[in-house]
Amino acid sequence: MTRGGVVSALEETRATCSECLGERPRDARATCGAPLCVESARLQTAARRAREAVRAAVGPPRCYRCDQPHGREAWARYCEWCAEEVEESRRADRKKEAEARRELEGRRPCRGPKCSHLVGVSRGPARLYCSDACSRAAEYIRKRARTKPDPVPCRRCGTPVVLKFRDGVCRSCQNVQRTVARRVTLQRKVRAAHGGAGCFHCAAPLPEGGVIDHVRPISRGGLSQVANMRVVCVLCNSSKKDQLMDEWSPQRSLRNVPGGLS
Repeated sequence: MTRGGVVSALEETRATCSECLGERPRDARATCGAPLCVESARLQTAARRAREAVRAAVGPPRCYRCDQPHGREAWARYCEWCAEEVEESRRADRKKEAEARRELEGRRPCRGPKCSHLVGVSRGPARLYCSDACSRAAEYIRKRARTKPDPVPCRRCGTPVVLKFRDGVCRSCQNVQRTVARRVTLQRKVRAAHGGAGCFHCAAPLPEGGVIDHVRPISRGGLSQVANMRVVCVLCNSSKKDQLMDEWSPQRSLRNVPGGLS
């Protein structure tokens, strides 16, 4: 086989169909000759000719602004000069909007407590306070509102005050009851009635006489009366604090008592 024959054979094997990408005879124009490929090529040619006819009837694409043929791609809306003018106009509009927004933000008052200064635009549009001091003051007020309980009426006098317990009494009523509880005659009556059976809570012996404790605490509305007062040990009195009997249980152990079990 001659050199020309080899080249012809390679060219013939490299010829492919434009539709199915399969091998096609060298003398064929574009397709392999299969009916489906021939029909597909015919439809594509007809569609291309229809698009060309529509473009010829409509004419070259024109600018949307000056209505002159711009000679650019079909998707372009403006010619080069009109496109530059439109872009310049858009930049000017964006600049005006930014200036108006900055001016509006500059008139916004500070949200700090007892402050009527303007926020300004020196630190961006997200700025809410005119200074760090106003920001810290507002955060303190928000934190206090989250942690501070709502006022409730006192059980004794009905005055709305902020209490540690919602079933408690105000400080004035507590002071009155503590004054009554300090009277020596009342303590003597309590010791005479309940002082001979050890600690009321844990039944531990009271070699030093113990202390007087309110079964219902004064801060929870308890009264300084013999029926509400008992003789208890120091450990139970310090651990019970302002709790009710159903909220607290004695945790006393003989290991923590001097002279107890070791």
